[in-house]
Amino acid sequence: MHSCDYGRRSTGYVRKSFSFSAHQFDLGTFVGLWHSHDDNHFLLKIYRMDDKEYSDYYNYHLNYALENNLVSEEDFFRHVWQIVQTRIKHFEIQDPFSRNHAMHRQQLEKLQRFQKYLTSIDEWNARPCHIVIAEKDELIHSLKQEIEKLTTKLAELNEYEVSLKILIDDGHLQTFIDIVQQLREVQLPSGRKLLKSDHKIPYAKMIAKYFSHGGKDIPIETARNYFVDKKGDVTIKGTSIQPEHRLFKVIPIVPAKKPQVQVRTYRGDQTGHQK
Repeated sequence: MHSCDYGRRSTGYVRKSFSFSAHQFDLGTFVGLWHSHDDNHFLLKIYRMDDKEYSDYYNYHLNYALENNLVSEEDFFRHVWQIVQTRIKHFEIQDPFSRNHAMHRQQLEKLQRFQKYLTSIDEWNARPCHIVIAEKDELIHSLKQEIEKLTTKLAELNEYEVSLKILIDDGHLQTFIDIVQQLREVQLPSGRKLLKSDHKIPYAKMIAKYFSHGGKDIPIETARNYFVDKKGDVTIKGTSIQPEHRLFKVIPIVPAKKPQVQVRTYRGDQTGHQK
């Protein structure tokens, strides 16, 4: 039998009979969550348990009450909250110079952590109105600050946003993209590439954002089709530049240095072996 077996009476719910249960969340001689010293038995368990057990502990007693039609979920929450809040207030007014001060402080911290758990499951805003209102006001204030930050950031971004795009002459989108593709391969005199990017999508984004073709925006997917992987000289699942649109060739004035190949010679000894 569940150690919190409640029986209906006009004054609340009490335990029907005494029993010993092996379940870790049973409260032993607990006489009912609405009677006598029920708060002491309920809270003593909290003082000894880890924070990760709060949910299981709360739901263990909640489920029993619901299964036996003893109380609604909201009323159960309100009652547990009141038990915890009352004991927190009790500890807060205790003499800090009492010999039990250390124990009171530890128990207070435990209750505050359990109350934080209760706050996280309060879907009815069932806690005292002043607490709920204070939390809502704090949330509103925080959201307003976040909105102000985002508004400022958006204004900064819009300041550099493109209002007028560079117009590519009608019919020569592929010609321009061919030039960009060539620029990707241009090497400096040192032999290093002028432009470096681990991905090809930045080029497509640049074209779509800053250029227009024939008076119309260039869809990002259209530009992206020209910057896909290649197998040899053949574009894989992309759009190839047609020969008639290859009108320019990017040639460096100062060619890149070719890597020098060092040739090491070996001098043979008198026996014909190399050294």
